[in-house]
Amino acid sequence: MNDEINDLLEAAMYKEIAAQAMYEAAQDQTSDTGAKALLKELADDETRHLRTLKDLKEQDIEAAGWNQEEIPNLMISEHLSGGDTLKGAGIQQTLTFAMKREQEAVDFYSRMMGSLRSEEAKRLCEGLVHAELKHKLKLEMIYDDLFYQED
Repeated sequence: MNDEINDLLEAAMYKEIAAQAMYEAAQDQTSDTGAKALLKELADDETRHLRTLKDLKEQDIEAAGWNQEEIPNLMISEHLSGGDTLKGAGIQQTLTFAMKREQEAVDFYSRMMGSLRSEEAKRLCEGLVHAELKHKLKLEMIYDDLFYQED
């Protein structure tokens, strides 16, 4: 595994660890039971993502297949304000926060892709963007189900 891929995986694993810790700590900062359950699910998701990255680090990245189907972007978080903190957040604020963090991860990996030299590292980065878009879509769909009102 080349240094560029190793560094990319290390950065991605660090981001997952930080997100998991943040979501775990936030569970103690809200009394909303729905938000607590969502925060636990988000922390568990980050744990699974970290495991996936560790597994990738142990295998041949070229052999790792990335499913690159088109991921729709409902653009919900792009039109919401708030989501700056989880302290005392209810479920709506927690979803907004999480959607915005997923978009930040998409943006981070998209920018990083432009600075990578190896095609293998670029493909890995593209896979990370794809994974973050899937996470964001999952959250957007939950938000849409809970808070979109048809007239």
